[in-house]
Amino acid sequence: MGREWQIGDPVDETTDGWMDAQNWGHGSDDDDEEDFRRVRRRSKNSRIAEYSNKAWNLYMDYNDEDALYFINLALDLDDRNAKNWNRKGIIVESMKNYAESERCYDRSLELSKSNVVYDNKARMLYDWANELLEESKNLPNGLDNLKEAKDIITRAINALPGENSEENIETYISLKDSINFYIDYEKRFLANLETLKSYDKSELFTITGMNFYQNGAILTPGKPLELVKEPDNEFDKDAIAVYAEGKKIGFVANKNYTKCELTSSASQLKDEIEDVAKAEYLFHLERYADIQFSIGRIIR
Repeated sequence: MGREWQIGDPVDETTDGWMDAQNWGHGSDDDDEEDFRRVRRRSKNSRIAEYSNKAWNLYMDYNDEDALYFINLALDLDDRNAKNWNRKGIIVESMKNYAESERCYDRSLELSKSNVVYDNKARMLYDWANELLEESKNLPNGLDNLKEAKDIITRAINALPGENSEENIETYISLKDSINFYIDYEKRFLANLETLKSYDKSELFTITGMNFYQNGAILTPGKPLELVKEPDNEFDKDAIAVYAEGKKIGFVANKNYTKCELTSSASQLKDEIEDVAKAEYLFHLERYADIQFSIGRIIR
């Protein structure tokens, strides 16, 4: 708790900026009180500016933690300072605390409309949405991330101050289109995964070696396939070749690292099918670089 000013206290402009009693003049008590308040206001504004500038300099030196400390000191003294709410938004954005950054920008705009702050908010939301998009690719199911990213990029587009913006709205629309693409991509993968789970594992196989056997066959869902055992195969006695349109397109995968875990290996299928068996192509199960499987189903 700060000390109370008393007549006769010394002047110390380097700390609280209070004036010595001798500088107050000899007006009425009301005049003295008003002068006192005016000096206090000047002192408070001086400290706010000092803390704010200190925070900004620290931010510019990549010292975000200390910058946040000083901008909070400034806002503790005056929480209706739009400029300092904008600065706090920038600082916490640098710390990747995007939700708090958005609250700070909104508070700044609530106090004073500014095209600069609208642009700051939009850029932050763009980065947030893009980060969620990239994170979704490393999750087992990134759909929730993608839906949140879509909501955020929509808010970013709405935040742009129209023709007064320095941002290129096409960049934002492009990111939204990308997010929509990956939402459809993720939904398609999850739907295909559920389809595989609806079948018995003994019905399913993964086709491998298709890049080697490039014979022009185009595989579409439902395409007839033929499985042919190759007991004399010099590399794998359990080998089962896969044919489409009478041409070999690959083999039934027989290694765990070449097949989808929801399908059977050639060794598991060898004694379950005839020497020649009918099958059909289901689809290409794809999820980024981690999952790339062409899946077939035995027709019994």
